[in-house]
Amino acid sequence: MKNAIVDHITTVLTHYKGKIDTWDVVNEAIDDGSSGENGTFQLRDSFLTRECPDYIDIAFKTAREVDPEVKLYYNDYNNEGLYGSKTDSVYNLVKDMVDRGVPIDGVGLQYHLHTNAYPEYEKVVETMRRYAELGLEVQITEMDVNSVEGKTEEAFALQAKLYGEGLRACLNSPNCTGFITWGVGDSNSWRSNGYPLAFDVNYAPKPAYYAMLNVLKEYNNVEESDDQADEVDVTDTTVDADVDSAEEDSADEQN
Repeated sequence: MKNAIVDHITTVLTHYKGKIDTWDVVNEAIDDGSSGENGTFQLRDSFLTRECPDYIDIAFKTAREVDPEVKLYYNDYNNEGLYGSKTDSVYNLVKDMVDRGVPIDGVGLQYHLHTNAYPEYEKVVETMRRYAELGLEVQITEMDVNSVEGKTEEAFALQAKLYGEGLRACLNSPNCTGFITWGVGDSNSWRSNGYPLAFDVNYAPKPAYYAMLNVLKEYNNVEESDDQADEVDVTDTTVDADVDSAEEDSADEQN
């Protein structure tokens, strides 16, 4: 197993050397039941853990050896601050790596939210700050906001608020170097029944799009005319009720 890990990482990173600036080296290694108490973490019970307990160290060390210039990230879900045990467990894993000299440059916060389960803005900023104290970058890597209420004006308004807060948290955290949404239009999302993205099934912008645009305008001190302000009014959450329903992807429903 160790040889397979080394060969795979060596082959992929060598092929893309000089073309990729950041790699998600290990993804979703922490068990959902990990308590995170007293600096602890528990890895998922997988074939990797059973056959090669130090596979995370091997993966990161190999990646650094193959491409010393590329940024190396660990990526996970439910680690943005809402679920304290998972957030702490991921942090403890990464801190342990840093303390032992395992090469790592940053942590990906997948940021898969629900309209009935989402972190407070302050928790997100605090999570990012903790990694900054370790000398690490962070990125929001897979953001979407599942609407458990369906396609309603209220849900889309809350989506807009959460997208805006996620982007704002990143912009207000000096160590946050990336903000990525997990898709573009709702019809192509793995959570298509939850209308989770910033564009609808016809790729028309939703309130979430305008919320993020307004944050960027504010951050860059862009002044608007009254007409321009009307165009980005996130209070206009009118939605079209005629939408084809798509089967929801059942993979990793905890995200």
